[in-house]
Amino acid sequence: MAIKIILEWEGKKQVEMRLAPSEYADKDWEKVCDKIGDNVSRELAIRWLGIIEERLFHTHPNELKVEGFRSRKRATPFGKFAIRRRLYSDSGKNGRYHFLIDEHLNWTPYVRATPDMTQSLVHSCTKSSFREATREHSSCGLSKSTIHSLLQAVAESAIQGEKQEHEVCFDEGSLSPPGRGKSPILYTEADGIHICLQREKDAHGKRRKHYELKSCIAYEGWERLPQKQERYRLVNKKIYCHGTPGIPFWDGAGLMFHRYWDLSHTDLVVLGGDDANWINAGMDAMGLCVRQQDGFHLARYCRRGWEEGKVVYDALRSGVVVSGELHKREGKTAQKSRDYISRHQTEGIDWRVKIDPEFPIPEDARGLGTMEGNESHLFSDRMKDRGMSWTIKGAQHIGKAIQLVANGELDKWCGANPAESARQELSFHVLDSQYATRNTARGALPALKGAHASRPWAKAIRQLTQIRQL
Repeated sequence: MAIKIILEWEGKKQVEMRLAPSEYADKDWEKVCDKIGDNVSRELAIRWLGIIEERLFHTHPNELKVEGFRSRKRATPFGKFAIRRRLYSDSGKNGRYHFLIDEHLNWTPYVRATPDMTQSLVHSCTKSSFREATREHSSCGLSKSTIHSLLQAVAESAIQGEKQEHEVCFDEGSLSPPGRGKSPILYTEADGIHICLQREKDAHGKRRKHYELKSCIAYEGWERLPQKQERYRLVNKKIYCHGTPGIPFWDGAGLMFHRYWDLSHTDLVVLGGDDANWINAGMDAMGLCVRQQDGFHLARYCRRGWEEGKVVYDALRSGVVVSGELHKREGKTAQKSRDYISRHQTEGIDWRVKIDPEFPIPEDARGLGTMEGNESHLFSDRMKDRGMSWTIKGAQHIGKAIQLVANGELDKWCGANPAESARQELSFHVLDSQYATRNTARGALPALKGAHASRPWAKAIRQLTQIRQL
């Protein structure tokens, strides 16, 4: 007995399929059902897209002239298939050609994968290797090199959007509206991972072996998880990965913060990280900022320098000078560790102790120290070990793609149209802007640098911000 599958659309039979179970082994029932599902989905997609094409044809503007039909293959989760769509010519001064269905569905020219398929492929590539992602999405029929090119195109589009946003803000003095988040304290932690390079040379022509990929996280606080064990999650965590050498790290990070938070309502920025110079530069790039050294390196140097490393670490965090006789370890490594602790005593104090006592600290406020784990799960697991090496451009692309996935922004860059934030051009007026409020002096704004740093509007904004540090 054969099984008949009939697919109807608006009461009319569109697809009819027959399946004879005797032709297949019983153990293959899952593969057969999956194959049938893909066939039905492709037929349905072809019919549906045909209806959209006809609707656009009957409603197209009069200035567009139909030049004929063109066939194009599309790659989807249920396989590749070809569709016919009309080519239109613009009779106006532009003289351009259009595929209305491509523009209507936000399809990228010369790219077979649909936006949703591109999003799924890029997401998989940020979690596993390109070979594994190709195997996982074998039904779409795209090769590993094609999937790799898709990720590069999406990440490069986001990087170019960041460049445009930086130029509009720091050179032209324009700024898009701030995000909806309003947090009196913004916590941010930064760090970098060193990855192995391939085919890269330095300015002297010598082989360059490693590259530091810089990143940071920003969040509003902590939320206790409903578990017996005391564990927390970060509230409204956002990721930033530096992928543009021409943009200072904290300028790009500040613009990312601005997209999610209204920084005029932020009274304090807590900055955590090791003693790298590029992390310390965040003190100058943000508003009222308190710096805290990360606990991982401090604890390690305390253990290497003294027998009672835990006592030294607790005293350093609390800002108390250790009294009594401590047993120092011997050797050059121990001496270097003690010198490190001596140089970073101020930065090593916990930010809750270091801040002004009159500042209202939330009751659930905790110390910083989540960057190492976040960096490991987000970047190190994907980009380090397992014999992997990268070009600098490739590392920046995969890092930016990881940022887009983590922040839920990937869908904005997988189609033909740019993201909304890259298209906005709203002027920043010093006198009547919403940012020039009583909180501006305490808020955080991106650093005002660039070719127009000496312009009157830039000087006025710098005077309003009154940046100071702790």
